[in-house]
Amino acid sequence: MTGKWRLLLCAVVCLVAIGSAFHFLVMERHGVPDSGIRVVEQGNDEGGRDWVIRLYQSDRRHHWQVSGKGYAVAIDRLGKDSFSLDIAYGSSSDGRHRIRQQVRLHEGPTLVAAFGAGPSEAGDTRVIVDRVK
Repeated sequence: MTGKWRLLLCAVVCLVAIGSAFHFLVMERHGVPDSGIRVVEQGNDEGGRDWVIRLYQSDRRHHWQVSGKGYAVAIDRLGKDSFSLDIAYGSSSDGRHRIRQQVRLHEGPTLVAAFGAGPSEAGDTRVIVDRVK
C-alpha cells in the first residue's frame, strides 16, 4: 500500500514539474506573458534595429509595465484607442533614448518613434507598438 502512494506522489510531482517547465519555457516566450506586454529587439531590413512592443489583452487592460536589459516600458490606456507611452531604451554607452508621448493605437503595429544611426550603430532604430487584442 505504501509503495502505491509513493508512486502516485512521484507521478503528481513529475506532472507539476513538467507543467511548470512548459509554462516558463514555452508560454512565456510564445504565449501571452502574465504582464500582458513583451519587448523584442530585432534587426530590420535597413540594417538597423526595431524595438517591437506587443501589448496583449489591449481591449481589457489599462496598464502595462516591464523592464529588462536595456529597456523600461510603462504604458497606460487613456481611452478606447488612446495610450500614454513612457519608453526608455539603450545603454549609457550607446546613448539612452526616452519616449514620452500620447498616441492613438489601433489594432496592429504602429511606428511611434525612429532615430537615426549613432556613431557606433549601423542603421536607424525604430520603436513599434503592436496592439494585440
